[in-house]
Amino acid sequence: MFRRNHYVPILKGREGEYGALQTLAPSTRQALTPLIEIPPIPWDFAEERPAKTVDQHLKKVGQKIDRAWGTGRRLFVDLLWIPDSEHMADGSHPLSNVFQSLRARHVEAVPVVGLLRGDEYLQACRKVVDQDERGVCVRIQREDFADFGDIGDTVEGVLEAVGATVQNSDLIFDLRALPHDPDLAVDAVIDFVNRLPRLRKWRTFTLAATSFPQNLTGLPASDVSFLPRQDWSLWLDLSRQQSLPRLPTFGDYAISHPEPAEVDPRVMRPSASIRYTCETAWLILKARNLRDHGYEQFHDVCQVLVERPEYCGRQFSWGDQYIDDCAAERVGTGNLTTWRKVGTSHHLAFAVHQLANEAES
Repeated sequence: MFRRNHYVPILKGREGEYGALQTLAPSTRQALTPLIEIPPIPWDFAEERPAKTVDQHLKKVGQKIDRAWGTGRRLFVDLLWIPDSEHMADGSHPLSNVFQSLRARHVEAVPVVGLLRGDEYLQACRKVVDQDERGVCVRIQREDFADFGDIGDTVEGVLEAVGATVQNSDLIFDLRALPHDPDLAVDAVIDFVNRLPRLRKWRTFTLAATSFPQNLTGLPASDVSFLPRQDWSLWLDLSRQQSLPRLPTFGDYAISHPEPAEVDPRVMRPSASIRYTCETAWLILKARNLRDHGYEQFHDVCQVLVERPEYCGRQFSWGDQYIDDCAAERVGTGNLTTWRKVGTSHHLAFAVHQLANEAES
């Protein structure tokens, strides 16, 4: 069972997010259980074909998760974005391959399954459940309520297929991207939650969502913008509801949108920007595009941030320390992966801090 102030971030399995997990202070690490989404196989836009085989794509996943999270604490791992048609060169399922690597490193991973996974995914998941004896994480999405007449029967069928029970399984209700009307979202989510099967029996129950946009192209350059954290507001509203059979743990997508972005690097024009999580919003500090104006802009952006009241101080997280050092030009400006690591590091620490304060109130 998760405590009321536990946190479940859904993170892309990329270098920035892995790096952020690796930087966590022990107290922060103990207060969260990440769900790692293995990203899609990258696309070669010039050749118009996958840039890697599935074997190449998954070769170092176990090593990266081990380095980022280590042993002794559980995490969830989802291969949602790897097509069912993919098989390893030896004929095995990608899920089996990843968990074999994690098992060899003694990483305590729990497989994630959805309601629309193929039979081969379910069979591979069953083998993992049987061998590791950690149960399974069932990830239900909002769209599932429209796709299935009786979602309870569907969930029971999935649990039976993977050899798990409600009592040894985790439930994540994943709203993904929220609508713009938060009041409509609250009413709808209450209805959805009340329709989830056997809610009191699951090992854990998490509500995950985000209102972070797919990209920052609509925000003005050389300016400061605020994007409301509707996912946090929604969870606060739900956590105060007396009519729910069970209050959910808080989950989000950190500083990312749920859909993985795959952009042709030949046409990309990313800006120097920092995504900085605050109490009720994300503070976005955006400069000009990097191709024309260079990475040195990050020194100026960091100088602006450390002077703002929202800045939490260099002791707050690894990301905050890096921001302070970059503002003072004690470190270099890094690359885009560096700034995803910085923003995610701060976000994870901030969410844990925020939940701890909420639990005490």
